[in-house]
Amino acid sequence: MMKAAAGRGIDVGRIVEIAEAIAPEVSVFDASLGVDEKCLSAEKLVQLLHQGVHGEDAAHLMSCSTCAENVRNLQSVSMKSSRDFVGNALKRTASERVAPFKEEFLPAILAIPEKMIGVATEEARDSLAFTFGLFPVNSNLDEIDVSSIQATGAIVSQGTPTVEFVDLNEDGRAEFIRLTFAKGHLAARVQEAIRSHQNVVDTVRIDGNILREKGKKRLVGQARIEFANSADLLNG
Repeated sequence: MMKAAAGRGIDVGRIVEIAEAIAPEVSVFDASLGVDEKCLSAEKLVQLLHQGVHGEDAAHLMSCSTCAENVRNLQSVSMKSSRDFVGNALKRTASERVAPFKEEFLPAILAIPEKMIGVATEEARDSLAFTFGLFPVNSNLDEIDVSSIQATGAIVSQGTPTVEFVDLNEDGRAEFIRLTFAKGHLAARVQEAIRSHQNVVDTVRIDGNILREKGKKRLVGQARIEFANSADLLNG
């Protein structure tokens, strides 16, 4: 009886090479738009208008002048933007751009350094301090009346924020504003979740005045943030 021919070993490395060769290339909308792979993609940039930016992406945006400049180029993107809108916004010249936002409102992106905010039960009521980066779209930083900026929604601010104009390139031109509210409180619905030791995702909104020769406009922005009881984070 003849012996069956010995089977050849499977070359896993070769299979991986073939798979990589025939795999579709990364969509232009998912590819980094900056100097390295950490820079935000077109798709992610437009998501920031709805959800804000948190954690590592927020840290990157607040340290990368290229991504900060890309944010400013979103001035022609609709809040209901599809990938086509994103692509058009990033490739059009200023003279070709249109403004789909309501005339009296100008959007801003909120950058929250923390991916999750831990809050003590007693802190949630009236002693919550918080900081975020503010990246206005289609408006200059010197047009913003920073004393008018307030937070509502999941976090309700109290008083006037401390303001720092951040110049990443040290060229005399600030890329964004870092705002700190020394005192605020969580909305009742978020406080209840914290007391019940439940994590909750809710929306923080900001608004303020923009002063222009043609009249006052409103700066608006929002971010989705996850809150947790800080005791649970320590015990977890």
